[in-house]
Amino acid sequence: MVSSAVVGLSRNVMAPELSVRPSCLQCALERSVGGKYCGACGNLLRPRCERKQVTVLFTDVSGFTALSEQLDPEQVSEIMHRTFDIVLEAVHEHGGTVNQFLGDGVMALFGDGPGEHHARRALGAALALQGCLETVRREVRRSYGLEFRVRVGVNTGPVVVGTIGAALRTDYTATGNTAAAALGLLQIAEPGQIVVTDRTRELAAGRYDFAEVGAMPLTESRETVVVYELTSEISEYADDEALIAV
Repeated sequence: MVSSAVVGLSRNVMAPELSVRPSCLQCALERSVGGKYCGACGNLLRPRCERKQVTVLFTDVSGFTALSEQLDPEQVSEIMHRTFDIVLEAVHEHGGTVNQFLGDGVMALFGDGPGEHHARRALGAALALQGCLETVRREVRRSYGLEFRVRVGVNTGPVVVGTIGAALRTDYTATGNTAAAALGLLQIAEPGQIVVTDRTRELAAGRYDFAEVGAMPLTESRETVVVYELTSEISEYADDEALIAV
């Protein structure tokens, strides 16, 4: 289930444009576009936002509401802490950045290098975190008799990344249809499934195996995209990486 926090984010990531205004690291005040230095303290200004090509990854716990209703808050907290630790480690090991925690999910960005590089890293992270979460799934079933699975959605394309909000409350995120489509993938993914758009699949072609899910509208613009399930990494690449690690 997509949490209320994630649903709230969907309204945010839908925004196709975000004004690019310089801000001061010391004063946290917005300055007019065109100036290089803060008028209050003289520090060099940095852009609040920038446009980039990235791969966006969202995770979401399936059945989180049922889990919360049947377990004590301390038990739920322990399960989620372990889940977040696994997701963080997988994302960081594959060159990504977790930029937001969303109640029962995570938003991560992969943006260094050409598109095919960060798309492949994001898919590698998705497979790694699902594999490691199998331990948590088995323990939750054995201890509480409940199913615990995580859905993952991945999409690649242009976004605006940077800080949003005012001086008293700022956040770092990615906005635009690319992020909105990645979030929309969670609405159609089955528990334990990794789903990606055709754009991400094309960039990672030859390295991973996919199964077509179908064409679906994923954003409020009703844009239809072809969705695929990521099933595995092609064995020759996995073997090569194992040899390099040795």
